[in-house]
Amino acid sequence: MLTSYLVRCPHAGCNWFGSLLPAENAQAWRSATPTTKLVVFECPQCHGQWQGRVVGDDVKPLPLQQVATASV
Repeated sequence: MLTSYLVRCPHAGCNWFGSLLPAENAQAWRSATPTTKLVVFECPQCHGQWQGRVVGDDVKPLPLQQVATASV
């Protein structure tokens, strides 16, 4: 069973709020009891991604990670 979560986008300047399915590893959510505890969301407004930890029936957002850019 797919599970959606009520979340708020944590990215600066984006205040999107709503229900989202995890963006990655969709197969892990097919069973009645999801096996994954970390989830990734993608905001439909700013397209930023963030991670959360599943706690019971809710998800707790994790701190945003800095994106490292490498010069080539």
